[in-house]
Amino acid sequence: MKPFIELRDAAIGWLDLIGPKGTGIERFNASVPGLLVMLGWYFGLVLLTRFIQAATLTGSTPGIVEITVALLLNGLPLLVILASTALTVRVLTPAASPLRLMVPAGYALVFLLAVGLPLSLFAGSSFAPALQGVLGYMLYRLARQGGPFNIGIAVGYAVLTVVLLVAIPIGLYMLLDPSLPTPD
Repeated sequence: MKPFIELRDAAIGWLDLIGPKGTGIERFNASVPGLLVMLGWYFGLVLLTRFIQAATLTGSTPGIVEITVALLLNGLPLLVILASTALTVRVLTPAASPLRLMVPAGYALVFLLAVGLPLSLFAGSSFAPALQGVLGYMLYRLARQGGPFNIGIAVGYAVLTVVLLVAIPIGLYMLLDPSLPTPD
């Protein structure tokens, strides 16, 4: 396994998937080792992001508790993408394996996290809706080429995943803030 080669292949694969050719699904290593490499890149980038944000915003390094919380909280979006992908593949039973969609979907999060870091440092969270839209389009293209699913199912998969990703922070906020009013 060569993680840097897999990252390069994933970047080229995503450029091919969202480009006019619409090919590139074969560039991803759709296997358990490929999934583990993707997870390593994702959580490594989460750690790097957390250290950079802490250094620029507070001027200090995060403690072990902050790092653990950051890893757990950033693991939730990845878990949502992997779960919605596994559920979609299980329900629809396409010819593709779940890993054929999970690995590229995870790399989509890796690349958006890499793009989102400089945007969050300079513009705050104002680019978050745009990044969610980009992720939705990437998941749509993945479903069309990797499934291959028809247009309706691909749109449904992308919308379901993005809605779940939007619901996570709202749900966590509601759980962590006990002062919120409850419906009668």
